[in-house]
Amino acid sequence: MRFFSIIPVNNKHHKIIVGMVLLMWMSLWGLLSPALAGSLSAKVAISSDDVFVGEPFTLQIQVSGSDSPQKPDLSAIDGFNVAYQGGSQNSSSSITIINGKMTKNIRKGYVFSFQLTPLREGTLTIPSLMVHSGGDMAMTRPVSIRVKKPMETDDFKLRLHLSKTRCYVGEPVILSVTWYLGSDVQNADFTVPVLTKTDQFYIADPGVNTNSGKQYYRIPLGSGQVIAEKGTGKLAGKTFSTLSFEKVLIPKRSGLISIDPATVSCRALVGYRKQRNPFNDDFFSNFFNNDRFGRRGVYQQTVVPSNALTLKVLDLPEAGRPSDFSGLVGEYHIEAAATPTAVNVGDPITLTVALSGPDYLEPVELPSLSNQKALVNAFKIPGERASGEISGNKKIFTQTIRPLRADIKEIPPIRLSYFDTRSGTYKTDRTAAIPLTVSQTRIVTAQDAEGISAPIPAGNDVKTWMGGIAHNYEDISVLDNQILNPISWLRSFRGAATVMVPPILYLILFFASVIYRRKKKDPMGGQAKKAGSKLAKAIHHAKQEKTIQQSRAVILEAFKTYLGDKLRIPAGALIFNDVAGPLAQKGVAPETLDDLKTLFSECEAARYGQARPDDSVDKIGEQAFNILKKLEKLLK
Repeated sequence: MRFFSIIPVNNKHHKIIVGMVLLMWMSLWGLLSPALAGSLSAKVAISSDDVFVGEPFTLQIQVSGSDSPQKPDLSAIDGFNVAYQGGSQNSSSSITIINGKMTKNIRKGYVFSFQLTPLREGTLTIPSLMVHSGGDMAMTRPVSIRVKKPMETDDFKLRLHLSKTRCYVGEPVILSVTWYLGSDVQNADFTVPVLTKTDQFYIADPGVNTNSGKQYYRIPLGSGQVIAEKGTGKLAGKTFSTLSFEKVLIPKRSGLISIDPATVSCRALVGYRKQRNPFNDDFFSNFFNNDRFGRRGVYQQTVVPSNALTLKVLDLPEAGRPSDFSGLVGEYHIEAAATPTAVNVGDPITLTVALSGPDYLEPVELPSLSNQKALVNAFKIPGERASGEISGNKKIFTQTIRPLRADIKEIPPIRLSYFDTRSGTYKTDRTAAIPLTVSQTRIVTAQDAEGISAPIPAGNDVKTWMGGIAHNYEDISVLDNQILNPISWLRSFRGAATVMVPPILYLILFFASVIYRRKKKDPMGGQAKKAGSKLAKAIHHAKQEKTIQQSRAVILEAFKTYLGDKLRIPAGALIFNDVAGPLAQKGVAPETLDDLKTLFSECEAARYGQARPDDSVDKIGEQAFNILKKLEKLLK
């Protein structure tokens, strides 16, 4: 039997023992954690943690330890609209020499960029995000975002309007978005939550006639773009400049659907400030951003909310519904054609069916032909068919059918049932019957296979070669004595090719591998080299635009693409603040940065507001060329 003695420990000794244990545990964890965590790590960087509802901000996931990680899944983020903006390598290498010993350090990295737009106010949390690369895994830390409620101002208002507030399931409704502007702005980002509700609506784009003589702009919307029309309008007795666009909503289910307010985020001109003393530290930033009265424009981030709407969607009535009704809503017409019309039993016939009627045919599908009883009784109809293609105001479908009997005289009319919203009743349209000539297939007999019924005439008799097989032999005198000489190889094309082709192929493969390695090391290097010439061409084309606003819009988009290619960053929603830091690190002079900032500001202002009185197309082009020359000297 063992006895254990309990040794009393006073409070002071207890603290010392606990401290030693904790110190040993921390030391052990410090040694083991790199091995447990691996070389892969990830962290989150955000452009702002204090934003308005509908104000987009940038979230970056910065990965260390890998230059080719998998794109992380952000579907677990709640309360945000997420748009992927691309990724880029962030690797670097350095060489250190200490006491004659050279050490090369390679750091692998990658950056994923996302645009997040908050959809509700309050404190929203971006949870831990997982990044995978090969067999390694890394987690980011959670990030909290404070989201404030946007407020409408006297200078900016946003309005939503529906073409109808009551419709049926499957009936198109036009959503109009109009932004009223009473002041100049630099940029704009729209957030329309209803356009993300793909479980409730089919979303389509209406046709826009850009040759109507009106002014149109392509503006960012979510992860894509939309064509907006510039005009004027009155609201509450005040005249505004307007920017408006439309979307088509086609309800998928019935009920009272709430359409949440949309928002537009912009940097708005709120006033001017006087130029400071030219000898202070802020001289250059003031000098290059003044108006013609020597004042500097002051811009402030503004988020404008819209009104909310409701749409009542009705179920289609049960009374009078045809058995072959497939859910088409609107007024439809159906036509059909077939080729060939003279066939044998079992031969394929291409049946072309065209549907016309509603303006928006993208989600429309042709009802299954297997529901057409007269057609099924006379033809074999395969399950597969080609998808429809829109041509003008029609959507055209093709289907292969095969006649089953020789007594078939026509392709019977094809029925199309639909619900007419004007009359509130079900209707049916039919194609015209298509005449056919179907012949009986000829049966192949054994005599056909053996060739008995049509004997083949015999050819000429084989003549006997009187010399016999020995006639083909020759004596040794016919052999020619040829001396093997490498120089003689070059006298013939075949010999020269045999000698020269292998080294030429080797050189081609060698240079191709060098080029491939360079491109793999820097995938965007080719675009960066061509960026300067592309920008110069764009500036030249901008001088040929009809208005100063259009010239500045072309130059702004061209500069975004140029800087994105040069700095290896996504160019989609690029603003000056995104490129100011990287350009400064590459040695771009402060005055050049001020010129570029002024160019961005004036182009954005002209895009949404009025041009300055002293603007001219030649002046804009000269300003852009001067900035390009300065940047090209540093951005190689």
